[in-house]
Amino acid sequence: MRRIKIDKYHLYELFSPLLGVLAAVIVLLLIGIAVGESPGSTLKAIYKFTMSTSGRLATVFSVAIPLFISGLAVSIAFRAGVFNIGVEGQYFIGGLVGALAGIYLPLPRVIHIPVVVICAMLGGALWAAIPAALKIGKGVHEVITTIMFNNIALALANYLVNGPLSGRGEASLEAQTHHIRETAQFGKLNHWFRALGWDIPNHVFMDYSLIVAIIMGVLVWILLFRLRYGFEIRAVGTSVDVSEYAGIRVKRIQLGAFLLSGAIAGLIGLQEIFAIRGFYTYEIAAGLGFDGIAIALIGRNSPLGVVFASILFAFLTQAGYGLQLYTSVPLAITFVISGVMILFIVITNEIVTRYIRAQRKKEAA
Repeated sequence: MRRIKIDKYHLYELFSPLLGVLAAVIVLLLIGIAVGESPGSTLKAIYKFTMSTSGRLATVFSVAIPLFISGLAVSIAFRAGVFNIGVEGQYFIGGLVGALAGIYLPLPRVIHIPVVVICAMLGGALWAAIPAALKIGKGVHEVITTIMFNNIALALANYLVNGPLSGRGEASLEAQTHHIRETAQFGKLNHWFRALGWDIPNHVFMDYSLIVAIIMGVLVWILLFRLRYGFEIRAVGTSVDVSEYAGIRVKRIQLGAFLLSGAIAGLIGLQEIFAIRGFYTYEIAAGLGFDGIAIALIGRNSPLGVVFASILFAFLTQAGYGLQLYTSVPLAITFVISGVMILFIVITNEIVTRYIRAQRKKEAA
């Protein structure tokens, strides 16, 4: 029987993010003490709003769904050495294209839901295509173009929903499209979880977007670690020069990764648009694209790591509400904690990476 050899340095890399999380928790407790809360009351408030009931715990997982998709979208670009900062705009446009397919295409339910998912991916990929082409063809840095396209996407969605695509017939402070057809709306999976013994209340949205997220995660993992194209993506992300020397077509790989990142980004708004609201509005939750950057970094651009990082971010989000409700710790502190956590993770990762590099040089000498 083949024995699996575990590299101790690989373990160091895996556990280094935990040091950042631990540091963030310590900072949170210290802030709680500074505002007059004991560590016990702070932890109790967090527990009460995140894990005290099956509904609270399910809410954490529900919040994590779009965060996971966002982190996955960013990570696939990072793997290829591409900085897709435009995930924010890509899910606004992707969600709009998917919503239009859900509104205007009369299809049976079994076909309609896959169609809106594909249309959302096409919309996200289309919005990523121009920055991708500018980078590959003209060498324009993608950070600049994607940030610009975020603003353009929001302005375009605002205009369309207030104008040609308005479901209200006139400009409105609460502009929205027409309602999505019932055949395209995402149903809930709560009854399936209840059948398995997890009593999830009806107000929690564990819907078809969870299935989409799982499928995307599995497909990205297969792509990255089981296919030649995924190996080329990882090689390009590690070293462009070495990849070119090895005969890999770097520009083609980066273009494909950029478009795939945009396609996945187009799925981020599915839960809110197709399960929660039932229509599209340019006021869908903003900031998820930028959260995806942090999640991808914490998850080390691995689909499995992104799972844990997205759950951690969702936990922090719900913990913030608990702190605001049950203690005198302000909600803004959770954003501070997220920033501290990312900072410590980046620092510990750099320290661990340098240590591993030095140790391997010694072993090779």
